[in-house]
Amino acid sequence: MIAHVFVDAENIPPYVTFKVVAHFGKEETLAHKYRNLDETIYRIQNCFYGKNSADTWLCLEMVRAIIDEPNLELIIIISSDKDFLPAIKFAVDFDKKIIFVSDGASHRRLIEQLQRLQIPPAAIELKDFHLSFDPQLERLSKFFPKLTEGMRKFFMSNADKLRFIFVKRGEDLIEIPFVDGMGSYYFGRLCRELKLLESRLKNFIEQNFLKLKYGRVYFMTEEELVEPRPAERLKEYFTEHAADVRKILLKHGENVSDFDFVDGMPFEFFAYMLKENNIAGDAMAARKVAKKSLLAVREDKVFLMTEDELEQAYYNGLDEVDKYFYDHTAEVQQIFIKHNDKLSEVPFVNGMPLAIFGRHLRKEKIIGKGASPFNTAAKSLLAVRDDKVFLMTEDELEMLQEPPNSVGKYLDMNVASVQTINIKHSGRPFEVPFVDGMPLEIFHKLLLERKIIGKSASITRVALRNSLSVRDKKVFIQEEIEQ
Repeated sequence: MIAHVFVDAENIPPYVTFKVVAHFGKEETLAHKYRNLDETIYRIQNCFYGKNSADTWLCLEMVRAIIDEPNLELIIIISSDKDFLPAIKFAVDFDKKIIFVSDGASHRRLIEQLQRLQIPPAAIELKDFHLSFDPQLERLSKFFPKLTEGMRKFFMSNADKLRFIFVKRGEDLIEIPFVDGMGSYYFGRLCRELKLLESRLKNFIEQNFLKLKYGRVYFMTEEELVEPRPAERLKEYFTEHAADVRKILLKHGENVSDFDFVDGMPFEFFAYMLKENNIAGDAMAARKVAKKSLLAVREDKVFLMTEDELEQAYYNGLDEVDKYFYDHTAEVQQIFIKHNDKLSEVPFVNGMPLAIFGRHLRKEKIIGKGASPFNTAAKSLLAVRDDKVFLMTEDELEMLQEPPNSVGKYLDMNVASVQTINIKHSGRPFEVPFVDGMPLEIFHKLLLERKIIGKSASITRVALRNSLSVRDKKVFIQEEIEQ
């Protein structure tokens, strides 16, 4: 076959030209640059005649070759330009076969322009020099219409590791590109773009004799291919122990699901079962699921918990308040707690720590975070002593009914010294019982209870205006003090 190669050296690197020529059997004549070439094979035309002069010369040389060499069969054009389209039209009219090699980015626009010139698509073969003349990359190019730009770039950047494997989709075997050790993200993306997935990605990987390790997909080794897969081993185990299989409930997150279980089954199988059902991804997570599901792991086997283990598991699962009541079960009694005029019945242990009492009331939603459990105890006939909460004794209850600093209690205790005096306030006189030297606090409460003064009135000023003297927080009749 007689062929001519036309190279637009302005926009094509030398290595592309040499790769194309080597593909057509002239490798022994190649150099690494456009110099010192065999003049019987190569002819270099320097184009220093203005803009687009190289394209003009390219078109001229093509027309000259077609006219001067009637036996010319193949024209190969290496360029990323489109200004030579008239020459292509001329070559097609003379029934010449044409191969156009470019970077592939302009192929779509070129095809549109060829259609406008009414050039049949079969008359010109388009090749991307990134892929063409390399068997592996040529093989990859057939997947490009189905792949996104990101996946194309991934395989192009890993061209030296590129392999082609067959995977199963239903009953069919499908060829796909593959890089050993590629990330599971890229492998899953590839499978989705090629519409291969009919099940979970993890299952698809295992079904096609691949393995997932540390987030990457690899070929299985010979040893791994010979060894039964975990799914097969688990199935064999349940078959061998069919008489011992039972259904149990496993808790994962907020969900509870039932699974087949054999008491004493190997932890390896248990962990694999959870992994396949997207419950636990590793051994540590599988142990946590076992613990939350009231199962015990002993010597790499999984068992139903014994009564002692169940009791301990229950105790470990309690919060601080529940643990306290659990430890003092025999002492628990029911009492009423008063808060915001509402009575609530709650369990109580006489002498329980004030901190536990506070957490208990908050857990029962009786008081809020900012409320004082001390004040709530006092309002609920409970006494706080040494940071502990007790039911009030009879004496404490009696004192509560008539506090020592109450007016009535004070007057009863000093009945022999009680006299009547006049107190004038706001222009009005009032008769009140009085004990010379009575505490200022009791005198203040006395006037408040009789509604002689208001809460904002100054008790010291009221005393002085009524010829009374205040000293050491006590109230005296002034005349006696002056004597």
